[in-house]
Amino acid sequence: MTYLYRSKALDRLGVRSMINAQNWSTSIGGTYIEPEVLEAMADVAKTFVSMRELIEKACRRVAELCKVDAAYITTSAAAGITMATAACIAGRDERKWVKLPFTEDPPIDGRNRILIQANQSAYDVQYAAGGGRLVKVGGPEGASLEDFEVEMDEKTAGIAAGYHYNVVPRGWMPYDALAKLAKKHGLPCFCDCAGAFPPYSNLHRINDWGFDLSIFSGGKGIRGPQDTGLILGKGERGMELIEEIRSHSSPNMGFGRAFKVSKENIVGLVTALELVLSRDEDAEYAKQLAKAEYMAQRLQGIPGIYVSVVPNDEKTYEHPLMARVPNVRIDVDKEALGLSTIRSVYDAMSGGDPGIFIRFPRFEDREFGPFTNRASVFLFTYYLRDGEEKIVAERMRKVLTTRPWAK
Repeated sequence: MTYLYRSKALDRLGVRSMINAQNWSTSIGGTYIEPEVLEAMADVAKTFVSMRELIEKACRRVAELCKVDAAYITTSAAAGITMATAACIAGRDERKWVKLPFTEDPPIDGRNRILIQANQSAYDVQYAAGGGRLVKVGGPEGASLEDFEVEMDEKTAGIAAGYHYNVVPRGWMPYDALAKLAKKHGLPCFCDCAGAFPPYSNLHRINDWGFDLSIFSGGKGIRGPQDTGLILGKGERGMELIEEIRSHSSPNMGFGRAFKVSKENIVGLVTALELVLSRDEDAEYAKQLAKAEYMAQRLQGIPGIYVSVVPNDEKTYEHPLMARVPNVRIDVDKEALGLSTIRSVYDAMSGGDPGIFIRFPRFEDREFGPFTNRASVFLFTYYLRDGEEKIVAERMRKVLTTRPWAK
């Protein structure tokens, strides 16, 4: 078939163009970039600019748009974690900055421990890259304020949190309580919330809870260049941390120079942020919900298949920290479809032309539980352009009725 968004550049490389009904994962390219964003990137690409001036004014604009006190544009949310960790450890001490990430060889004052609830850490290496020694507080059942206080000592440099659907909901520490605890003990605190957009209000809500810094991906829901990220700060300490991050990052020499952001990506991210925030959030959600409802309706009536729409609103969601994006949930009966692994459905969907990415359980042992013969796949609506929901629904219907894995 002729696919409207097929890439000629990918064709030349022998790489397939795909429809994204999965999520905004880095492994599948994160996002598409809208024409207005590409136009802005091409416009700045043809000229030269004072990078210090551009960074200063672009970050000021980001802070204004996100309703926070300060902002910094970096290469990714992962880079944001590393730089936030470094800033918590080094602060205004230049001797520490030049030693990073070697905070124990020899230590200046020994502060390098970053406390995080055990079931909220997902990107441990990024903390270590910033010089942090990550201390996981609590266990599978969660953590309490007392657990955090027991772990605090003279080597504690800060408190971190993760706001994403990798977090196990059971027993988690309320985010505002954790931020208050950090303030009580005079410790900086930051939160990794890379994919927590939409809703739009999350761009300031995490800081409003009391976190000095919040960290977002630029290449997920914001639809900016994938290799961009935002560090957002609030309050005196938040502004100080961002100022230290900026002064030790490109175009300056220093620890953060490796996370250099091009003029094209800076302008692209600001333009993408302006564009997405200019749109009516509820109207955008309604369009996505209509696509989900269409796909769900087209998949009804297939034997062994149970279909529902998951609004991911304030009432019904897959996970309490899921972004506000409606999805279609497809529960598959293993025996009825002759499946040994749910990945067979994923492979059949991604193997067509164009290929279609869908979401399925990450770990094989979670596909079919010990007490059920069902597993689920999801259709994500955020990146489906008009008409793509029809392609996805028809392909899925064909896959589930013809069952190519059984041949």
